[in-house]
This record gives sequence, structure tokens and C-alpha cells, in this order.
Amino acid sequence: MQKRLLINLLLLLAVLVLGAIVIFEPGKEEQPESVRLTELDDTTIDHFVLKNNSGEIAFEKREDHWWLTAPFSAPANDIRVGQLLAISHAASASHYPLNTEDLPRFELDKPKASITLGQVKMVFGGVDPIDLRRYVWVGKTLHLVDDDFSHHISAPATEYVERKLLPEGSKPNVLTLPGLKLTQDKDGRWQVDPASPAASGAADLVANWQTARAIDVMQIAQPVQGDIIHIDFTDHAPVEFVILKRDPDLILARADWGLQYQVTAETAAQLLTLALKPAVAPAAPVSPNDNVEEEDSEPADSDDQLKIDEHDTEDEPDK
Repeated sequence: MQKRLLINLLLLLAVLVLGAIVIFEPGKEEQPESVRLTELDDTTIDHFVLKNNSGEIAFEKREDHWWLTAPFSAPANDIRVGQLLAISHAASASHYPLNTEDLPRFELDKPKASITLGQVKMVFGGVDPIDLRRYVWVGKTLHLVDDDFSHHISAPATEYVERKLLPEGSKPNVLTLPGLKLTQDKDGRWQVDPASPAASGAADLVANWQTARAIDVMQIAQPVQGDIIHIDFTDHAPVEFVILKRDPDLILARADWGLQYQVTAETAAQLLTLALKPAVAPAAPVSPNDNVEEEDSEPADSDDQLKIDEHDTEDEPDK
């Protein structure tokens, strides 16, 4: 009995030791906290500068939205700017003190790009040939980070322009196109001049403008001449486009921003053409019989049933 008790105690002790090993993991080194390029809070940043081979690109936050202020002034795409700012939080795979005489070794003497966020500057050098991580210089430290942002830091200013043709949430009340004018009356109905059998599609035409996006944005590369598109709003300053080209895609210029927007031919047709709204087919008249449920099949007539029973009886063999 004592021997069995001793064995049970030893087994219990072994279980307790194994449990302690699993819980406390002796010998395992604590992982150091992740180091990031900066500890900046994005919500406190209201302007910054990206510099790359295309030049200096300046951004400024206005009423919770980002704008480009150099090399031209235009609304920026908030998502693209957010992706650029997110680089400041990239995890550093490794980091070392950096001496200025070592800058050429990491291609930091002629950097690929730099981002200046207030007093903090991130300078982007070459790529490590072994693990393909990017060298980033911040303060007095050299960081190695995963290179998944090169297309952001090397992009020209036009890549950051908002591609929506009209301001977000704006409400047009006059749309003047070549040969066509749409005006919203005080009751919210759209009046078409000249009168058109397709006038019922006026609201859809305006809605198309409110959601239209360009597939590409470029700085104007030719004299701004062509038909004018003028749009007035209830809540925004007027916007004017010049039609530079109609085929194969529509090219619209905003002379005040020095930019031209490329719009697909399909979208162009929805922006320049008043389409007849399909008429709603009248509902089919309801017949009184349509509301009467079909009755179940009537049972066989009693005479017919009797004939069937008699036939079955004749076929039965004599008992």
C-alpha cells in the first residue's frame, strides 16, 4: 500500500513539474518590443512633404481632407495619402547607429526619396541585396524595413490627386453642357433646355456627374481650348471643365488647377448624353378568376366508381 502511495505521489509531482514548464517556459527569451520608424501620431500631422525624383510634393490637411499644395493645388486622395503616412509606422526588422561617412554604402547620399513630417525626416536609400529590405535613415539610426511601399514614395504628384470629378457630397443645381442646360427648380425638379423627350433622365445625368471618376490625371500638356462644361452648386463654388478631346476617351481640363482628367468612353456617354428613361410598363389587369383558388380534382363519379369496383370483382378468381 505504501509503495502504491509513493508511486502516485511521484506521478503527481511529475505532472506539476511539467505543468510549470508549460506555463513559465524557462529558458525562453522575452521578445523585444517591435521598433517602428517613428512614434508619430498621424492625427496630429496637418502638413508634410514628400521629395522624390519627380520633385517636391507638399500636402496640407484642410477640414479633415488632404490637399496637394505643391507643385500645384488640388484635392488629394485621402486613402493614398493615408498609405503614405502609414510608412512612418513601418516595423524595423533591424536597426543600427548610423555614421554619416557610411551614407554612400547604403545609397543614402543620393536617396531615392524622403518624407518630412514636421521635425522628423525619413530618408529612403537602397535595398539590402540579401533580404531585399529597404534602408531608411531616421535621426541617427539606420533601419531595415520590408520594402512594400516603393510605389508610394516614388509616385509623382498626379498619382495623389483625387480622381472624383466633383467635390465629395456636393449638390449641383445647374449643369450646363454643350447644347444642353439642366436647372433644378425650387421644388427639386430638373428643367431641361432645350426641351427634350428624354427630360425624364435629367436627374440620372446629374447623378452620373456626382459619382464620375477619372481613370488618369495629368498636368495639362496643351492649350486649353474647347467646349465648356459649367456646373453650379448649392453648397460649393462653381466648377468648370474644358473638353480637350472626345475620342477615344474624354479628356476634361480644369484650367484653375492645371490638370486634365481622362474619362472612359462609356462614362463619357453617361456624362454628356441625356438618356431617355425607360417607361415603366403598366401592371397587367387582374381577372376576377385570378383570385379564385383552383379546386382540387373532383373524385370520380359514384357510377364510375361502381363500374370500376364491379370490373375488379369480375377479375378475381373464384374462391
